[in-house]
Amino acid sequence: MIVFIQSVIKLRIWAISLTFLLTVLAIFYATQLRIIIDPAAILPASHPFVSSKSTLENVFSEYYSYVVAIEPKSGTQADPEVLQKIQRITSELKKDNGLVKSTLLSISSQNAKAILDNGSESFEVRPFYNVLNQADKLKAWLDSNPIYTDAIVSSDKKIFTVLAQFKPDPQGYGAIVKRIQPIIDKERDDRVNIYLSGHINFLGQIELYSERMVILVPIAVVLIALLLFDAFRSVQGLLLPLLTANLALIWVLGIMGASGIPLDVFNATTPILILAIAAGHAVQILKRYYEEYQQLRFNTQLTPEQANKAAVIVSVSKVGRYMIAASLIAAMGFLSLTVFEIKTVKTFGIFTGVGILCTLLIELTFMPALRSCLKPPKLPTEQRLNGVWNVVIGFIVGRAMTRSFVIFWLLIIGLAIVGASRVQIENSNKANFADWTTVRQDDALINQRLGGTQTFYIMIDTGQVDGINQPAILNGIATLQNQLATTVGVGKTVSIVDFLKRMNQAMQGKANILPETSEQVGQYLLMYSMSGEPDDLKSYLDFNHQRANLKVFVQRDDSSFILALVAQAQQIAAQVFPPGVTVQFGGGVAEAAALNEVLVHDKLLNILQIIVVVFIASCLLFRSFIAGLLVLLPLLISVVTNFGILGLFGIPLNIATSLISAMAVGIGADYAIYLISRYREEYLRDPINALSVTLNSAGKACLYVAASVAVGYGVLAFSFGFKVHQWLALLIASAMFVSVFAALTLIPAILQRFHPKFLNRM
Repeated sequence: MIVFIQSVIKLRIWAISLTFLLTVLAIFYATQLRIIIDPAAILPASHPFVSSKSTLENVFSEYYSYVVAIEPKSGTQADPEVLQKIQRITSELKKDNGLVKSTLLSISSQNAKAILDNGSESFEVRPFYNVLNQADKLKAWLDSNPIYTDAIVSSDKKIFTVLAQFKPDPQGYGAIVKRIQPIIDKERDDRVNIYLSGHINFLGQIELYSERMVILVPIAVVLIALLLFDAFRSVQGLLLPLLTANLALIWVLGIMGASGIPLDVFNATTPILILAIAAGHAVQILKRYYEEYQQLRFNTQLTPEQANKAAVIVSVSKVGRYMIAASLIAAMGFLSLTVFEIKTVKTFGIFTGVGILCTLLIELTFMPALRSCLKPPKLPTEQRLNGVWNVVIGFIVGRAMTRSFVIFWLLIIGLAIVGASRVQIENSNKANFADWTTVRQDDALINQRLGGTQTFYIMIDTGQVDGINQPAILNGIATLQNQLATTVGVGKTVSIVDFLKRMNQAMQGKANILPETSEQVGQYLLMYSMSGEPDDLKSYLDFNHQRANLKVFVQRDDSSFILALVAQAQQIAAQVFPPGVTVQFGGGVAEAAALNEVLVHDKLLNILQIIVVVFIASCLLFRSFIAGLLVLLPLLISVVTNFGILGLFGIPLNIATSLISAMAVGIGADYAIYLISRYREEYLRDPINALSVTLNSAGKACLYVAASVAVGYGVLAFSFGFKVHQWLALLIASAMFVSVFAALTLIPAILQRFHPKFLNRM
């Protein structure tokens, strides 16, 4: 290590120049990085609720939806002003290239048609827009075609909606929302209320809220800088760790941009993590540098310039090996997440792991080269990392061998276990937003007045051409609809059955009665196609009449509700459909439920995997099984506490919050490794003062790292309205402080009390 650092200092101009060039290149690629929600990156592709997505899209042309609802602030049913706005919005949306035109449904869309008795032995199909200016006739058509009630018009005929579905945009769902917003805003005035909802709106709003990171990350940098200044009270102490942190962040953003991997909403906060980790490693070396420089100046005849270079070499060589070990262990832990099926977890693992490796490279090359060029500190140097840091460390040193810390941690663990037993697994998009936000309030109002803003799909496959035409199958679908419609949270169901009942009523005068034979069904569908459009029934029935799609409009998107609805539908389907008929479930709410089902298994495996990596690497580093267990001790306490906070505060375990335990384990390992390595070094030199020296050096630096991460993420608490950010602020801050204080209080006390054998060897 010494030879390597000497070579870096000798070639310092090259090291600095190369770093500059790499940074410029990274900045170029970083500008191409985007925050995009790709559901495929979040969802477990092998789950049946997710694999059904291809059937929904390719067979029934069903994608995620956007809902626009308009009501007059005052007025009567079918207000002409509202109808005109609906007509203009529908017309404008047709021009959007991403729109799935067969799904555009409103009172003025081409495929919203009334089935009418024409007075002979047939019926005709007429678009509603033909009678938009004839209020009485429009009402009569709507009353006789209840298929559209609570879907595109409220039961009181006052609220009208536009339902539109869009194909995924390469720039994310936020881009779709931004395209639609001007069309909607143009229609806002003091005569109407306009409400927005749908799966696309929630996904798009999540992306738009995540763009706050452009503001929040610089604030985090400023706060970390203030901590640095308080810690060192010097220009170098302020700027150098911050320089390491920013270079590491730029590099990893550049790598992500060059690889074409987008940030998703759940990884968008990770830049703050990279900043804090990088600054933390820099502090460990800088703290040691000041110690070594002061000793060299007081105990040798070296000039300030000579002492400066010597201190750089000694500090990096002594701390460097443990920084390499801590960085590699943490990086391996995070990079090991790439084995998981969920892409967002892979992105998090890659992003964080690469960031740690970039930090390591910068601290071993660029920073020694730069410090050797800088002006040496003045003597006598003031005590570094003082103030509140001294108070905390003094408190810990004074009670390191008492039972108070043990009792304290036992109480914390007990309380955490109680909280962990109450953890709820939930991936509701609505739950990501505060109740007072516009997106939640709009959604709630539409759900109160119409069938539902989210759609759950049940696809029935008979396995044979014209299988859906069989009366037994149609009656089974009707039974399934009727029973699901009585479920609280289900606002409306629509299927090909509803159209056939209306056709039969127009032909036979029999309300709510299905055709009696397959031949009649075929005749009705043929007659419909003669006066309707080919795409009118595309989302309900496939071309060969082998598969049908039952749409269930739901007013809730919580996974427990959807999973219960699936179980209910499966039970009914098993009773009403003959053997050979298969049923699939899909839609955005079903995909979230699928994520719910696999999250527990993957989460536990995630934590276990990182723990195993950290344990094995720690055992190899210190050549001791006991040392490996000591490294794990604060990490396990942090994980248990993290779950306890989830349960006690009612925070759901979801994709965003599930990554925090992995984060706590990966970072917490650094604290333990630095403490154990420094304690062993001091123990071999002076066993009596080893504890005090270790806590006042590496211990203070660990406190800074924890504070940096906590304060950096703490800015997310000001992301008002977006609960994801506020959950992260609370959970990461608590995880960092639990991890560092468990390491500072338990590990030194155990080492001081039992003196394990690995302390006697380097």
